[in-house]
Amino acid sequence: MPDVKAWDGCPEHPERSAWHWVKDADGLRPLLWRGDDWPERMDRGEWRDGFAVLSARDLSRGTYHGPVAMSPRLAMLCRREMLLPEL
Repeated sequence: MPDVKAWDGCPEHPERSAWHWVKDADGLRPLLWRGDDWPERMDRGEWRDGFAVLSARDLSRGTYHGPVAMSPRLAMLCRREMLLPEL
């Protein structure tokens, strides 16, 4: 886990889209990081919380607690849903 005082608002492995635990003014919650593999280029490098989109800078005062643990099957399903939307 990165040093909380030096956290820049980006997760471990920022090139990969994934869910991570972040604590900010709204409490500890899972947020979706949209990495370099996100299909829409303009949405990369941002956090998603429901309908809100947060920049790394928005969360730089929060604390990063690591990736959300998922079974391999659930991780595959989430990845497919996130990166390969149905046509």
